[in-house]
Amino acid sequence: MQPSVLAVDDESEFLELEQHYLGMHEIDVTPCGSALDAIEDVKCGHFDVVVSDFQMPGISGIDLLKTLRKDGYNLGFILLTGKGREDVAIEALNEGADFYLQKGVDMSTQFALLARVIDDLCTAKKADTARVDSENLLKISNKRMDLLGSITRHDIRGEITIADGYLGLIDEETDPARIREHLSKVKVAVRKVLGIVEVARTYQINGAMNIKWSSLDSALEHARSSVDLHGVTFVNRSEDWTILIDPLLEMVCSNILSNSIRHGGRVTRIQVSTEERVDGLRLIIEDDGVGIAPDQKDRIFSMITPVGIPHGLAIARRILEAEQIKIEEIGMLGEGAKFVLHFPVGLYKRGRV
Repeated sequence: MQPSVLAVDDESEFLELEQHYLGMHEIDVTPCGSALDAIEDVKCGHFDVVVSDFQMPGISGIDLLKTLRKDGYNLGFILLTGKGREDVAIEALNEGADFYLQKGVDMSTQFALLARVIDDLCTAKKADTARVDSENLLKISNKRMDLLGSITRHDIRGEITIADGYLGLIDEETDPARIREHLSKVKVAVRKVLGIVEVARTYQINGAMNIKWSSLDSALEHARSSVDLHGVTFVNRSEDWTILIDPLLEMVCSNILSNSIRHGGRVTRIQVSTEERVDGLRLIIEDDGVGIAPDQKDRIFSMITPVGIPHGLAIARRILEAEQIKIEEIGMLGEGAKFVLHFPVGLYKRGRV
C-alpha cells in the first residue's frame, strides 16, 4: 500500500511540485493550504505522515505538531521549511517531529530525500505496530489462559467438595430413598465437573490461542448466520471497526441473538449498533421484545444448563473480564432486551483490516 501523506504549505505552487515529485516515488499526497485545515483533515482522514511548512498564516507548523501530539495522533511528522534556523529544528524535534528538512533549490534531489525519509518512517511504524500487536496478543492470551485456569480450578474444586460431602452422607445413611437422593446430587456435581472441563478444553482450542484483529461486521455476520432468526428482521448499524476478537465474541453475539428469539416473546426486530465514548467502544445488541425483569438481569449471567454446563453468557462474562471487556443488560421491561459490550481503548480501531 502506498504511503499516505498530508502535505501542508501555504504556497500552492510548492504543494503542486511536492505532489508531483512524491507521486513519482509512489507516495499518495493530499495537499492542504493551512495548519488549521490540516488539523481537521487529520481528524477526518487516514495519513501515515504529515509534511508541513514552518511559517504559515494562522498557526505555524510547530503549533500544528504540538496540537497533533497533544490530541494523541502518533503519525509521522516532518518539518519541511525554507527557514534554516537551528532553533526551529531543535524545537520541532523536541516537540516530537521525526525529521527536519530545509527546502532547497534542487527539487529532484530534495524530494527524493523526502520520499526516502517518508518510506523509512512508514516502515519503522509498521514494524513497531506489528511488534506491539504481537506483544499485546501474547499478553491477552496468557491473561485469558490464567483466568480460565483459575475459574476451572475454583469451579471444579467446589463441585468435588459437594460430591464428597454427599458421598460422606451416603456412608452414614441407611434409608434407601435418602441414599438415592444423595446419589442424584453427586451425579449432578460430577456432570457439572465434566461440563466445566469440556468448556475449558473447547475454549483453549478455539479461543485463547486464536485471537486476532478482525472486522466487527464479519464477526456479527458469522453470529447472525449461526442462528435461525425465524423471520425476525436483523439490522446492523455498526460502523466500520476492527476489533481484537476470538471465537468467544461470536459465541456471545450468537447467544444473545438466540436468547432474543427464544425468550423475547414478540420480537420482530433485532438491531446491532456501535457507539464510541471516551472510555472505549460500546457494542449494542437490542430487540423489541418483552424485555428482562430487573431481578432477572444478573441471573442470566449465572445460569446453569440442565446438563450441568454453565450457561453461555455466564462463561462469556467471566472470561471477557480477563481483558476488562464488560457485558451487561440495560433494557427496559416491556420495551425489549438491550445487551451492551464495553471494549476498552486498545482493543479496537477504526476501519477494516
